[in-house]
Amino acid sequence: MSTRARLEPADLTLPTAAVGPLDPLPRLRPELDQPYLLDPDSVPAGVRENAERGAVRSIHPYLLQDGYGRDRSPADHPALVLDNGLLRAVFLPGLGGRLWSLTDLRTGTELLYRNPVVQPANLALRNAWLAGGVEWNLGTRGHAPTTCSPLFAAEATAPDGGPAVRMWEYERLRGLVFRIDAWLPEPGAETGGGPALKVRVEVRNPARRPAPLYWWSNIAVPETPDTRVLAPGERAFATGYEGRIGAVPVAAAEDGRDWTYPGRSEYAGDWFFDIPEGTPRPWEAAVEADGTGLLHSSTARLRGRKLFAWGVNAGGRRWAEWLTERGNGPYAEIQGGVAQTQFEHLELPAGAAWRWIETYQPLAADPALTHGADLDAARGAVASALPRAEADAEAACFDAAPARLLHTGSGWGALAGVSTAAAPFPEESLGAEQRPWRELRATGALPDGDGTAAPVSYVTGEEWDGLLAAAPQSWLTHYHRGVLAHTAGRLDAADAHYAASLAERATPWARRGRALLLAERGLLAEAAEEARAAASGAPGLWQLAAEALGLLLEAGLPAAALELVDTLPTEVRERGRVRMLTARAAVEAGELARARKLLEEGFEVPDLREGEVALSRLWTAAFPGEPVPERYDFRMSAG
Repeated sequence: MSTRARLEPADLTLPTAAVGPLDPLPRLRPELDQPYLLDPDSVPAGVRENAERGAVRSIHPYLLQDGYGRDRSPADHPALVLDNGLLRAVFLPGLGGRLWSLTDLRTGTELLYRNPVVQPANLALRNAWLAGGVEWNLGTRGHAPTTCSPLFAAEATAPDGGPAVRMWEYERLRGLVFRIDAWLPEPGAETGGGPALKVRVEVRNPARRPAPLYWWSNIAVPETPDTRVLAPGERAFATGYEGRIGAVPVAAAEDGRDWTYPGRSEYAGDWFFDIPEGTPRPWEAAVEADGTGLLHSSTARLRGRKLFAWGVNAGGRRWAEWLTERGNGPYAEIQGGVAQTQFEHLELPAGAAWRWIETYQPLAADPALTHGADLDAARGAVASALPRAEADAEAACFDAAPARLLHTGSGWGALAGVSTAAAPFPEESLGAEQRPWRELRATGALPDGDGTAAPVSYVTGEEWDGLLAAAPQSWLTHYHRGVLAHTAGRLDAADAHYAASLAERATPWARRGRALLLAERGLLAEAAEEARAAASGAPGLWQLAAEALGLLLEAGLPAAALELVDTLPTEVRERGRVRMLTARAAVEAGELARARKLLEEGFEVPDLREGEVALSRLWTAAFPGEPVPERYDFRMSAG
């Protein structure tokens, strides 16, 4: 049987909740996860130093992807299928280039956790995130800004002359270009003797200054009580989401619990294996009870390895089901990154490109060893299956132009002018989001409109601030300069620009910016009033209403929050997050009957944030002493 690979475009039909329209509001407040406390007694100084690098206030210039719901209907997703008769790999370029499925055709075994639905949920830096498959994360700690966005994709040539899937995009938070080449080589030394998927990753810094680099390949695998995760190293840096990270041994605890079995962990947690420095081929494997599973390994650049588990408590299982359909089995994640932990950023020099090759292969090892008490023997049984050679990451084929374009990404790479032969950003990709900025660059003027609609996009960086400063001044130029200053933490400058924008035209967008600025300064009552005015200026925008309600509650004004709710259009009042905030306002205003009615009627919050426990706390406040119903219990830890 021929094992020569083939690449075919296809459509994959899945029950889908569409990502939906973008939230038009820029991210102004410091809102990313706060730094964890890294235990100085057990976490190495190098890890702690890397954790001090690369912090950002927000995800600006990206807009959030929070327009999804919970209703699903069949939808076609463009897919790129690599098949060599031994393995079949299915990539979805429209959803961040995710490797959706990797099937061992010899046995019919799916090696990844393959989600049967596309259901976004609020776990990513831009909100929308999907469970399952392999996700490519670049930017900063969290699921990447591109995880639910289209990538460029094309057919390219692999080192062995066969077809490769090439995907690429420009990442705006760091100004980096990433590129992925995936192929199915003939079985041999580079594949561990059996079939394997090869993935070559390149991250390039086209700028004249260094950039913080964060990369993690996130691999979802099926989880059973007997799934064991193994990797080199005698300890791991662990956190249970309580704000602290410290070292734990890779061994069963005194109470008999063994965290290398994620399906036996009570609560959610992260474990970052302390891979010895200089390990030539870092690896991690998810091994089932019979010794089969998935082995992920890489060249040395991708040093880090991580295990994530949702936990078997009610909240963890609720989250796992929230991301798919009821009855679909739980999953764990094994991950590979350029740093030892996800709290770190490395420094990518100006003009430099870092490259590595990852291998995804079926594993068949002796279960008596892989599940035995002797960790060295367990790891040795897995390591014996590792590839004994590697493809050349610098091979000429990786710098060659792709053969045919199969999918189009965003226009931001074309606007930034960062094309290369291997990763082109064609002019045809420029669209409505880039149009005002192209006009500003070409004519020196920014088209402003009447302010009724929110701006379609935002930019960042000194070039754009300079062009806006030199342009004829309007409510929109001042507003954009206010956003640029605000997201950089220059609050006085932002305040002046918001005031100038409002003097030109009283738009809800500048009012909202000023409201968040006042809140950041601790002037909550003034902030709440400004936010209420902003929401009244665009009453059909549920995100503005939710933000205003949150600020009114933060200011201790629940009665005013309920008054605002009563003025909102029905479709905004019925949005899950608005209903949750309404119930909270009712509790805090002493209107328990109103809160209880909302909770008993039942509602879902599609954009509930990972780790957010507002629903369980709300139920407990409204119904003291009563157990939290399953539909409201998303607690991931014992706290």
